[in-house]
Amino acid sequence: MDRRTFLKSTGAGMLLTGGGLGWAQPAMRPLPLIPLTDLTGGIEDRVSLSLGLGRHDFGTGTASDTFGINNAYLGPVLRVKQGQTLPVDVANNIGDTSTIHWHGLHIPGDVDGGPHQEIAPDAVWSPNVPIVQQASMNWFHSHMHGKTARQTYNGLAGVLLVEDDASLSADLPKTYGVDDFTLVLQDKMFDANGRMTYELSAAVFEDGFEGDTLVINGAIAPVGQNVPTGLVRLRILNACNARFLRLSMEAGPITVIASDGGFLAAPVATESILMSPGERYEVLVDMKAFETNTLNVNLNGDGGGFFENLFGGGQTVPALSLTRTADKGFDGAMPTQLAILEPPKPEDATVTRSFQLEMDVGADLAALALAWDNFCGDAGAMAINGQPMKMDRIDEEVRKGDAEIWRISVDDQLHPFHIHGCSFRILSQNGAPAPAYAAGWKDMVHVEEGLSEVLVRFDYEATKDAPYMYHCHILEHEDCGMMGQFTVG
Repeated sequence: MDRRTFLKSTGAGMLLTGGGLGWAQPAMRPLPLIPLTDLTGGIEDRVSLSLGLGRHDFGTGTASDTFGINNAYLGPVLRVKQGQTLPVDVANNIGDTSTIHWHGLHIPGDVDGGPHQEIAPDAVWSPNVPIVQQASMNWFHSHMHGKTARQTYNGLAGVLLVEDDASLSADLPKTYGVDDFTLVLQDKMFDANGRMTYELSAAVFEDGFEGDTLVINGAIAPVGQNVPTGLVRLRILNACNARFLRLSMEAGPITVIASDGGFLAAPVATESILMSPGERYEVLVDMKAFETNTLNVNLNGDGGGFFENLFGGGQTVPALSLTRTADKGFDGAMPTQLAILEPPKPEDATVTRSFQLEMDVGADLAALALAWDNFCGDAGAMAINGQPMKMDRIDEEVRKGDAEIWRISVDDQLHPFHIHGCSFRILSQNGAPAPAYAAGWKDMVHVEEGLSEVLVRFDYEATKDAPYMYHCHILEHEDCGMMGQFTVG
């Protein structure tokens, strides 16, 4: 048994559907709708985003201390259109330095919101963010070096939906809160009094933080939603710090129409989809066929072997229950074609780069957890290609417009890998072809055994003063040094 499996089997990976010593798992509650700011009709003023302190009850009956963006917990759904420029004023009122990274956007490095664009307490960062890419589901979250995990877990995350002419005119559900829903999936840990907790230990640094309770849009699952008869669209973000999630439908296959970077060529019906932290997928559910249907989530989507199943770690829990009403909703048919996707052409690549994600470079994880109070110190515990992340070191220099192949490998366990400033196509994942639902545009790929390879091109500049990042998207690993920097010029 390897170290990771042992840690999980002895309790670090055991899962519950909720409950604690002093609170009870609540009955099913309505799906909370994240507030929508729809800017597709035009942007007249600067958009204010305030990072603040909050108090939020996830459903335990007790309010927890949280962070939020214009809300007590989490941020809004911003809906924008290709061709716009998004003028944003990000005010930092959390009492600690932070950043906001636009995860998935194709933008220059100086507005990317990575760790070089720090926002001091009581300061305001005012980027003008160009929206150039095709319709896609993106998100924004803290990327404060060494504190990304804690700040994002506490609530500094929101969703950014990009639309274009094709998506706005497509024969798809698009009425927000009626037949089009945004789902932010997270795992949380609560103490005996029902308050959200986040504590580091050697095991947490090792695997990343994994909570025992599934939360959707800030409410403990399961949640329910009445929907009209017809197709229903679910835009899903895995915003967990570290946990892979496997999603399926109670009745019928799960039908995927889009991945991180946009629409697939055609819908893909599959038994389940595996979502790593940071990944996004859009799915359609046909509520003409069923009176009720449930989105189920297995909270150990990566699989953990015999011990996880023995102790309940492999269990699937109901997440979102959809109930059909007599109201007439979107009455279009399931689409047969969505986008034109040319097959990737690896022969166009002029450069191949290799990245080895390394778990242990000699740091004592237990000592770090004790000494740094939910902060990974100098981020020297983990590395890529033998180099822990350093803010003043550029690891790679990329030429703008060149196609490249990036090869990612690991020395231990399963890791999700994210590249800033681009979308890419997966050539192989874990040494095999990517599943059909991941064959479109992506900015996340995962790797455990063998190699994962992506074909990527960067179209915007990132200077040495404002470089892009590549990193493991297990946020504790990122904080602990499993991240590098590159310029594009």
